[in-house]
Amino acid sequence: MPLKIKNKQVNAKNKKILKEFLGYAIVILAAVISATLIRIFIFEPFIVPTPSMEPNLRVGDKVIINKMAYKFGTVERGDIVAFHSPLEQKDLVKRVIAVEGDEITLTSEGEIFISGEKISESYLPDNQNIFYINQTIVVGEGEVFVMGDNRNNSFDSRFFGTIAEDDIFGKFVLIYWPPSSW
Repeated sequence: MPLKIKNKQVNAKNKKILKEFLGYAIVILAAVISATLIRIFIFEPFIVPTPSMEPNLRVGDKVIINKMAYKFGTVERGDIVAFHSPLEQKDLVKRVIAVEGDEITLTSEGEIFISGEKISESYLPDNQNIFYINQTIVVGEGEVFVMGDNRNNSFDSRFFGTIAEDDIFGKFVLIYWPPSSW
C-alpha cells in the first residue's frame, strides 16, 4: 500500500477518534453544568442538624430542599422549611405553624390556636406531653412562626421570635437517605 494512502487513512482515523472524544467531552461538560445549576438554583441536599423535627425527620437524615418553591409560591401553614437561623451561623429545618397576619396563641395545656381556632397537628407523636408558656403573638408582614415537631426539644420561634420569609431558602421535598426513612 502506498504511503500517501496509508497516511490519509491514519489521518481520517485520528479525526474520527478526536470527534468522538469531543462528543463525549461536550456531553460530560453539559451534565456537570446542568447538575451544578440544579444544585445551586433548584434542589439542594440538606442534612437535618438537630433532633427538633423528630420523629418525622431525624438528626443526620439527608433530605432534598426545593429552592424554587417560594420563588413562585407562598409559604403555607404546615410546610417544612429550611432557613437561616436568626441567632446562629447555621441553617435549621422547622414546620411553619403560622403565617403573615395570623395571631398565634400557645397555652400551658399544649394547645395552639390560630386566630382563635384550635389547630390539629396530626404530624405530632401521640405520646408527646407538650407544655407551652402562655403567649400570644401576631405574625408580622413577610414573617412566619416556626416550630419543631419535637416540641419539648426544639429551639424555635417560641424562643427567637418569628422569622422573615426572606430567610427561608427552601421547602422540604423528601428524605433520600437513609432508605429506611423512605
